[in-house]
Amino acid sequence: MVSHKLSRFLSDFTLGFSDGLTVPFALTAGLSSLGRSETVIYAGLAEICAGCISMGIGGYLAARDSSHNDSSTVQPSPVDEEEQGMLSSAGRHSEDEIDDEKSLTGGAIDGEETVLRYLQPLGLPETTVAMVIGAVRSRPGGLSWASERINGTQASRLHALVEIENVDKSHLLISPIFSGLSIAIGYLCGGIMPLLPYFFASSVGHGLLWSIIVCLIALFIFGAGKSWLLGDRKTSRTRCLWEGLQMTLFGCCAAGAAVLCVRLVDQKWT
Repeated sequence: MVSHKLSRFLSDFTLGFSDGLTVPFALTAGLSSLGRSETVIYAGLAEICAGCISMGIGGYLAARDSSHNDSSTVQPSPVDEEEQGMLSSAGRHSEDEIDDEKSLTGGAIDGEETVLRYLQPLGLPETTVAMVIGAVRSRPGGLSWASERINGTQASRLHALVEIENVDKSHLLISPIFSGLSIAIGYLCGGIMPLLPYFFASSVGHGLLWSIIVCLIALFIFGAGKSWLLGDRKTSRTRCLWEGLQMTLFGCCAAGAAVLCVRLVDQKWT
């Protein structure tokens, strides 16, 4: 089970890495049909630089707007407000109203007080409250049983609300700058892979071949690894392999479309 910060980093890095691995791969594959390694390298470097900046800025703006919306629009739900009202009403219920409703002594009085305080925010008529008290008293365990259930439910509810509030606060601690940098770094790491073979290959054809091999392996490992890291313990190996194959298929489709487009344009102009 990964922490929230690591999960957020992996999510942002995944977004940048997937685009960085697919877009430059498709671009370099398409430009390689022109037969010049210099053109592929220059265009690839320009695309990686522009992509890192644009993806990083986009991630920063999205994270900043999301954090502003979360901090300004998060409001308790009607159920939470009702629960909080019932909890806070315990100290505001007047002693005169409680004394008028008391008909038993000892533990039954405490149970009746708890039920009355729980019902007080609803603003029910006295006859309805009396009917509810009578119905509860007729059950096995009576008012003591109802009091224990109310106290247990309220304690569990408060604990859950506190945990949710703490989780929401921890989500807001993620810096938008950190999110933007994570996406930009992911794009850089993914984009440099399909471009590296062209620096060392003797010809653009060999560079394209090695670029395809590197990107296919990287796409498969990336898809399978992302499913394994971001999934839960129940994630099967079959699903991880399917995610890897799916990512590889998408990358091949993008590269094939780029090559086809460049060749069609080149044939038309020549």
